[in-house]
Amino acid sequence: MAVRAALLTIVLFFGGSLPAYKLASASFGPATTNLIRFLIATVMLLVIARRRLSTARLHYRRLIVIGMFGIGLMAVFMGIGVDRGSATIGSIVVGLEPIGVALAGVLLVGDAPSRRSIVALVVGFTGALVASGVFTEHSGPSPVLPIILLLGTVVAFSIYTAFVRKVGRGVDPLAVAAVTQVGALMFVIPACLFDVFNGGMVRGDSITPKALGAAIFLGIGSGIAYLLLCLVLSNHSSNRVAVTLFLTPALGVLFSWIVVGEHLHWRDGVGGALVLLAVWISERAAPA
Repeated sequence: MAVRAALLTIVLFFGGSLPAYKLASASFGPATTNLIRFLIATVMLLVIARRRLSTARLHYRRLIVIGMFGIGLMAVFMGIGVDRGSATIGSIVVGLEPIGVALAGVLLVGDAPSRRSIVALVVGFTGALVASGVFTEHSGPSPVLPIILLLGTVVAFSIYTAFVRKVGRGVDPLAVAAVTQVGALMFVIPACLFDVFNGGMVRGDSITPKALGAAIFLGIGSGIAYLLLCLVLSNHSSNRVAVTLFLTPALGVLFSWIVVGEHLHWRDGVGGALVLLAVWISERAAPA
């Protein structure tokens, strides 16, 4: 139950981060939003893990690189993708993360999924496709750039989970979480040049309370979610994480409707039902 509670907390943040990025974009550029996010998360985790950082002493460089390109690059892609598209599109594309996490686990760590997990991945992938509208929507321009960037987040995050599980063995999970967030912060600092040349780091005449609150939520949530993720990955396979990540698009679409006011469609409900079915199938086989 503790593991399931941790995984649920993780996907609640991941699902909520999509509309949060959309709200933050009213006052901040996408890279600037991530600068605030990782500055808050890094300070949080360094304070929490300060006595355990020595366990990662031999892995600092590798963990920083993993953080830079596994979290930092992912977050910048996410921010730009949601800024140019929508939180709902982000939720749908990120629904592919479980497939990527499971595949990276197989290729990089050797976490082979069970037959039940494979069935769940197929059902969840089908749910993501249904929700995306590829079976029902055939008109209008496709948001190609946002989709490409958001698919990049899937690749980056999948590699991140596999390498954290591989490199993190023998290293305290608190230290892994803290050092990788430092790496993410190091990546987004120069990435802010993108905002400088694309409308500025701060947008509009003033910073709105909603935008600032969204950026703060991203920072605190990132610290908590990635700490829990590293704790889970230290004791459980990548497939166990992939199972629960199917909830991310369903929660993202729901939060986008509640918080941002984006429209819901019947296909979202059908896709969400398939996602829940995938989670049920997978969790039936998962250890308690």
